[in-house]
Amino acid sequence: MPQHSEKRDLTQSYRPDPTLAEATTSTVPAIVQPPQHALTFQLLKRHFAGLRAVFLLLVLGGLLELLYLALYPLLAGIPIANDPVQQALPGIFPWLSRLYWTTMFPTLRQFLTQVPWLNLTNTGEGAANLLLLLLCLAFALSLLAARIGRQIVSARLSILDGHALFWTTIIVTALFGLTMLCAPSGPGIIAQDMLTSGLYGRVVVVHHANPYIVTSAVFSLDVLHQALLKSPGVQGASSYGPVWMDLSILVTLFARDSVANILLGFRLIGLVAHLLNAILLWSILARVKPETRISATLLYAWNPVVLLLSVFTLHQEVVVILLLLTAILFFQRNTPMLGWVFVLLATLISLFCLLLLPLFLRVIMRKTRIMRLEQRSLWWPGLVVVTLLVIALAYAPYWQGWGFIGLRASIFQIFWPDRTINTLDAALLNLPVGLPASVLWLFDPHHWALCTLVIIGCFLLFAIWLVDSLELALLCASWLFILLVILMPIYWPWYVMLPLVLALCSANRNTIFLTILLTVGALLSYYLWLLQPVWSGQALLTVELPLLLWGWALFLTSAWHVTRAADVVPPKKSRRSLPHFSRPSWLSRPSWPSRPDLS
Repeated sequence: MPQHSEKRDLTQSYRPDPTLAEATTSTVPAIVQPPQHALTFQLLKRHFAGLRAVFLLLVLGGLLELLYLALYPLLAGIPIANDPVQQALPGIFPWLSRLYWTTMFPTLRQFLTQVPWLNLTNTGEGAANLLLLLLCLAFALSLLAARIGRQIVSARLSILDGHALFWTTIIVTALFGLTMLCAPSGPGIIAQDMLTSGLYGRVVVVHHANPYIVTSAVFSLDVLHQALLKSPGVQGASSYGPVWMDLSILVTLFARDSVANILLGFRLIGLVAHLLNAILLWSILARVKPETRISATLLYAWNPVVLLLSVFTLHQEVVVILLLLTAILFFQRNTPMLGWVFVLLATLISLFCLLLLPLFLRVIMRKTRIMRLEQRSLWWPGLVVVTLLVIALAYAPYWQGWGFIGLRASIFQIFWPDRTINTLDAALLNLPVGLPASVLWLFDPHHWALCTLVIIGCFLLFAIWLVDSLELALLCASWLFILLVILMPIYWPWYVMLPLVLALCSANRNTIFLTILLTVGALLSYYLWLLQPVWSGQALLTVELPLLLWGWALFLTSAWHVTRAADVVPPKKSRRSLPHFSRPSWLSRPSWPSRPDLS
């Protein structure tokens, strides 16, 4: 009993030492909350940065709108009597001529007559030069807007400020699109793609014939055929897919016999597609690389070249971009079946998208690996059935009398053309020096196209082996179309739009830089086609020069980074000596307890 009481007294008398508690808690790092006024200041600073960005974008948008309005008299061209294309939109919008700065400020036009290369009175060369100057200024302002969008990301904007920037971008883009929608169209190659599409639609609606079988020359008395005859140049599109034919039929049903309604119908499709493309690009980049979505969307939506080729002179590429962006969005949302359907629809508009099918199939294979064996055994046959159903429904109205032979001819016309336009091949064929027969054999359009297909096929096989994610598939797809732009025997300015959008979706800086340079080349090509006669060697300026500048810029920046890394001397770290372990002294060793007394 005394022993138990002694133990109880010892336990009750134990109390924790307060000095030990202080020493223990002092080693734990304390989290110091910033004062409330500091947090408020940071929030206000971010909010003012967002308001400043919105204000700057509105200012740049106003300047761009003035430049686009200044294009009106230049896009109309020199007045030509009884030209149905030139007189189409002024007949619907009689107030268009009041917006011409040549009418509002006649003194400015008289001043330009003193500058020979900007003289608007003699020939169309002065108007083309001024048009190029204004478009270059607009392109520079769009690049400045993209730079502002890239810099504002560092401010860590709130959700409200992000929404304000988004709606500012979309509303100003809609204003630009409406400006291009009402812009007057002049003679030449500018409106040929819309007129050709409208004529194919009229072949079905009015003349009840198959546009894949009957040539448009059979209907020489058609109003659109007469308009095409008065527009000198070469047709921009070589072949249309069945889905694009369906859109042309839809426009023709509402337009009737009016050239102006046909132009407005196609431009309205381009405007809606351009706005949706900007919204989809914003949504896609929010998952791929959120810090680039503002600058990339501005780089596409406010780009004067994209606006001209998407709305003013509608081309099927803008609808192809819409379908591909929708497919990418579905792939991001883990619904590959719907994404595959939209890739098929894009292919049924432009057969160039056949090259994308293996890449997206590779992405689907990566996404379906997580499925169980029973699910995959049902999913892949379903994909085959859906593919055959979409293709059959698209080609069924045009299949009779056309069939597999016509389909094969269309594919050959796309990938193996018998002519060369605006490309390096055309520039080399028209050199003023004589070339050996072996070299001329290579420059033949068929042989050149065959070598191009071999190069693209090798790259496609490498891309299929390399791709393991959606972002890498988009990067490889952009390079596929860049190779098509550089090497194919036929080049048109609107071919640049698709690699530009794919590069923006991949968020690869070097590829985006190359596509921007190719967009500048497309602007130069658009300008050169306004001059007569057309320079056959323009590819040296529009394609090869951007490629050369990109290569040198990439080399110089890489060399600068390597040199800078070599100049930076890392600080010498003091060599830490290993701890020396010494044997403790004899007195400090613990002594063994004495043996118990066994006695």
